[in-house]
Amino acid sequence: MKTYQELNLKFKNLSDIEILEIFKNFTQNFNDWIYLQKESDEHTKEAKKPSCILFLDDDYHKPLFLVTKIKDDFYSIVNIFNSQHGHILMLEYNNLLIRFEQDFQAFISYGKFRNISIKLSKEDIGLKEIISSSKTRDYFERYLRFSPQSYHPNDIERLDYFICAASRYCKKKINSELIEQYLVEDLNWPPENAKWCCNRLNIGSVILTVNKNFIDR
Repeated sequence: MKTYQELNLKFKNLSDIEILEIFKNFTQNFNDWIYLQKESDEHTKEAKKPSCILFLDDDYHKPLFLVTKIKDDFYSIVNIFNSQHGHILMLEYNNLLIRFEQDFQAFISYGKFRNISIKLSKEDIGLKEIISSSKTRDYFERYLRFSPQSYHPNDIERLDYFICAASRYCKKKINSELIEQYLVEDLNWPPENAKWCCNRLNIGSVILTVNKNFIDR
């Protein structure tokens, strides 16, 4: 199935001030890109994390790219805003990410920034990308192999085993929206059944997280 791509940047041995300065230099050296200082400062203050907003001036959408620090040494394009023509469709959104990747990659190659790397996620993904832990994925595939839409107690139990495995073995939280999309688009589930499954996943995950931190008082 196709999904919105994600773009992450890794910076080694650079402070946040130096990283934001690199984004400024990028816009100064590449046509069509503009660093919006005022908007960047305002968002940094609101979000309480280093951020910048870049404007691309040659596209139909006239998009704004929101770049934010997600953890130490890592920044991500967390959104692309469109002030001209409404919602940006998925394939157009992905094309805009590719445009940034190509331009920024050219910039860091030209400047010989060996301490910067870019990672763009796949547009076409399957269950392996959605559930990265093979052990957890096995539990989900076991649930799917029987009659998951029957709501029989045994099938619900198999779903709950998957939820427990996700809590125990997955380092990264599973995106339930992608699970729902996968069930509908790849397995042709009715939307209401896929939503029920993912609601149980979300609720079960929250309860298990609370259970880990539970202290009897």
